Amino acid sequence: MLVRHILSLVFATAGLAACRDGADRTNGADTPPSTRTSVDKDTQSSHEGLYTVEVTLPQLPERAAPLRTAIDRYVDGQKRSFLASLDQPGAHERARELPWDLNLDIAVASRTDRFINVQVDGSAFTGGAHPAPIVDSFTFDLDEQRVVHLRDLFTDPDAAEGAFATEARRQLIGALDDEDEPLASDSQQIDQGTTPGKDHFRVFSLLTGPDDKAHGVTLIFPPYQVAAYSAGPQAVDVPSDAFSAYLKPEYREAFR
Repeated sequence: MLVRHILSLVFATAGLAACRDGADRTNGADTPPSTRTSVDKDTQSSHEGLYTVEVTLPQLPERAAPLRTAIDRYVDGQKRSFLASLDQPGAHERARELPWDLNLDIAVASRTDRFINVQVDGSAFTGGAHPAPIVDSFTFDLDEQRVVHLRDLFTDPDAAEGAFATEARRQLIGALDDEDEPLASDSQQIDQGTTPGKDHFRVFSLLTGPDDKAHGVTLIFPPYQVAAYSAGPQAVDVPSDAFSAYLKPEYREAFR
């Protein structure tokens, strides 16, 4: 079933709480959801009033230190890119009229016995017609102690992406005829945005079950990739049986 939604603050925190309940761990021990500290905030503003930067970061277990390092590097890169935009001619004048803003809400979206998946929901406003969306993800392999990309999970990444493309197109094209809220797109944009081999399946989360395993993946397409900006990000759930034949041996036990 196609799950269409905007990855807003509600999605990143309240909407993902069900995926995180009982999953976040500190120093290896479970922390009750009612007492768990979920985020750290980092806020800064320009002394000249040109911009603000707000970053929300997740609490992570000690054994996920490389994931924290990867997230910190990502945030630093986003900040540098945002601040570099102020070097453009006339940027200071425009920012004085309407201050610029960088917002990054980074939260644990799902966790299994093998993976921690973190989603980035953000935006950068630099004086355009609307903020530029920032949609990303990190998936950390707890056993291998490294961040893995979707293609890293498969012996034949191209075949796996072909399976993802088939399922994504089926669901998205079906949404074009939704009686209540038809998807603001067309078959050409969907085909182009799901073409294998072009990094189109970079952002994803994990479908989880009560057995602490992954039961599939949720492919997340940023605005513009498969639909109009007004439609927001699009998400497609793909069950494990659609791609399990292509999994590397070391990852077969991680999926059900």
